[in-house]
Amino acid sequence: MEIRLFREYLVLSRLLNFSRAAEQLGMTQPVLSRHLKYLEEQFDAKLLERNTHQVELTPVGKMLAEEAEKIVAQYEATFHVIREAIGKNKHSLSIMFLGAATREFFSDFLIQFRKHHEAVEINCCDSELDHVPEALERHDCDLAFIIRPDRQITDTRFKYLKLFSDPLCIAVHKNHPLAGRRDVSIVEVGNYPIIGVDKKQSPLAGECNSYFLEKSGIAYGPDIVSPNLATCCFNLELNEDAIVILPKHQKVHLGKNASLIEIEEKGCQFNLELIWDPRNRNPSLSKFTDELTSFLNEHPNFTNI
Repeated sequence: MEIRLFREYLVLSRLLNFSRAAEQLGMTQPVLSRHLKYLEEQFDAKLLERNTHQVELTPVGKMLAEEAEKIVAQYEATFHVIREAIGKNKHSLSIMFLGAATREFFSDFLIQFRKHHEAVEINCCDSELDHVPEALERHDCDLAFIIRPDRQITDTRFKYLKLFSDPLCIAVHKNHPLAGRRDVSIVEVGNYPIIGVDKKQSPLAGECNSYFLEKSGIAYGPDIVSPNLATCCFNLELNEDAIVILPKHQKVHLGKNASLIEIEEKGCQFNLELIWDPRNRNPSLSKFTDELTSFLNEHPNFTNI
């Protein structure tokens, strides 16, 4: 049985949503359904219960998810051990970064890192926030940057290295009633239409929009849905009474008619973090994380947004 079938099943067992799982796996929903049916035929057991409202794992499905995780982990460990032994896994790192969130320091650090480790090949690609977790689990990348609300870690699959914090802000049109203010209360934000991403389609990005509002007892719609933050900021140009919620560093997306206002409450901030799968045995991982930590300690200006 191909290892990719277990990888696909693990994604589906966590998301319990065929369309989202298929999107993250880069395949169509009918193909994913066909692969699930193949697994059910091989084990002669029903793995998922589906109805019009939800998808749930059967008891056998839960058992397979646990065993599949062990199988995939052992496969990855064996793969890395053999590649290390033949010298093909020692000198490469694949990193997913988040555009504007890392632009201020990442290129400078990579220049320094390459000077010290010329034999390590670095492969970088920009990514949407919601694509990061599954890419790490599939080992499509070794490391990734994420930004999320400052709160306790809930996803224990990964290791996290906090790099710095970024204050929560809102953006408004220059003709908005709040324009010209230095700061506002999070409670005031609830009085205006919100332009944001759909939490169902982009859970992590949606949480960046909704967390602080919901923590303050304000329901998150949003009133105007956009596929990503850049589009939210563009739509602000066309909606003078609306608000966009964003980390301060993302002000690069704002147009000429927008104003940035900080949230006045303490604790309203995001953390920029480096994360990785602790089962990943790439020997260059620890070199990178250690040197990045030292680099940021030596260059505190990069941590001041």
